[in-house]
Amino acid sequence: MSKCLDTTVRTFAAISVLLMAGAAVSQQTAPGAQSGGLMEQVQQKQTEIQQLNQQLAQIQQATIEANPELADQRDELIANVDEKMIEAGHDPEASRQKIGDLHEQLQGGELTTDESQSVSAEIRQHQTQLQQAQRQAMQDEAIQTEVQALNENLVEAMAERNPQTEQLIAQLQSAQQEYQALMQRAMQQHGAMQHQQPGG
Repeated sequence: MSKCLDTTVRTFAAISVLLMAGAAVSQQTAPGAQSGGLMEQVQQKQTEIQQLNQQLAQIQQATIEANPELADQRDELIANVDEKMIEAGHDPEASRQKIGDLHEQLQGGELTTDESQSVSAEIRQHQTQLQQAQRQAMQDEAIQTEVQALNENLVEAMAERNPQTEQLIAQLQSAQQEYQALMQRAMQQHGAMQHQQPGG
């Protein structure tokens, strides 16, 4: 496996393993929607990333279901990461519960537009805190070793199950890089616009 691919795979597995607990893909929107064509490209790239993520998540889910030992390895990793988060003063279980409750409120269909926006903002805030706490926990060397071991086993099993796995991961990596570049351009344009319109 190429070095470049290995890095993506590590990120992919670490993120998908931990965020499988129901955190939605965060919709990061570029500022300055006036830059029409650029915004369209950002949205297209976002959609492409979500589709690739979904395909990989489906392969991963099917692979884990077919390999109980991978499920055990994943659960152990999540438990260890949670433990690290608790040691650092976070309560991951309560955060996930809160996110779940807020999602239910949102889907209940009884909120006004303003309330929906407020609940969505609260969900994003809880998700960001949870992700930051996870990232912090994953700086731990023992956790990193676990992530790498699970990752290698998982990707190997996924590739055996679906030969397209490595190609999809490579596409995802490339789409993410393009997305970052587009977001930077959008930010720069937005910055330039703000200089032109001090009041805006």
